Amino acid sequence: SLWHTYIPFLLVLGVTCAALLKQPDFGSTVTVFTTSLILFFIAEFSLLHLGVTLLCAIPLAITAVLFKSYRLNRILIFLNPWVDAQGRGYQIIQSLIAIGSGHWWGLGIGGSKQKFFYLPMQHTDFIFSIIAEEVGLVGSTLIVLLYVAFCYYGLRIATQLKNPFSFFVTLAYTLLISLQAVINLMVVTGMVPTKGLGLPFISYGGSALMVTWCMLGVIVNCVKSQLESRSP
Repeated sequence: SLWHTYIPFLLVLGVTCAALLKQPDFGSTVTVFTTSLILFFIAEFSLLHLGVTLLCAIPLAITAVLFKSYRLNRILIFLNPWVDAQGRGYQIIQSLIAIGSGHWWGLGIGGSKQKFFYLPMQHTDFIFSIIAEEVGLVGSTLIVLLYVAFCYYGLRIATQLKNPFSFFVTLAYTLLISLQAVINLMVVTGMVPTKGLGLPFISYGGSALMVTWCMLGVIVNCVKSQLESRSP
C-alpha cells in the first residue's frame, strides 16, 4: 500500500539522498536513487507511484544542478570541452588523449605519460583512462567484461535466493556497484558529464573499497545462509 510500505521506503530514500547531497555528492545520489527505483519496480510497487516519484525527482535534480554553479558548468563543458581546453574542459580532454594513446595493446604497464601531472585525479575518478593508456583496447575490454560478468553472476545469484531479504540485498548491491562502474566508464570516455564517482575495486580510496568489499561479504553470507538451510 501507499502509506504502509511505499511512503516509509520513500522517506528512508529521501533522507539518504539528502545526506548525500549535503556532502555534496550528486553522483552517489543519482546512483542510489536509480538503484532504489529499480528495486521498487522489481518489488512490484504501483507504476503510478513510481511515475509520480520520478516526475517529482526531475525538478529537484534540476534545482540541485542550478544551485551549484560547478554542476551546471560540468554539463555545459560536457557538450563541448574544447571551448575551454585549458580550463574546464582540460580534464576530459586529457582523459580522451590517454585512452586514445593506448591504441590496441597500450604503452605497457607503467608506461603511461598522462599520469605525470597531465590528467588530474588519475588515481581515483579517471584511473580507467590510465589503464586504457597502458594496456590498450584489449586490456580495457577485458576489464569491462569483468564488470559485465560481475553484474551477470550477481543477478543470477539473486534470482536463486529464496529469502526475500537476501534477494533484494544481493540485487541492490549488484546493481549499485554495476551502475557506479557504468557511470565511471561513461564519464572517462566523455559520454556523460563528470560525476566524481570512482571505479569500483580499482580506484584509490580506503573507505570506498572497504564498503564495496563489505557488500560482497553480505552477498556471500546470503548465499551461505541458503546453503546451510538446505543442508540436512
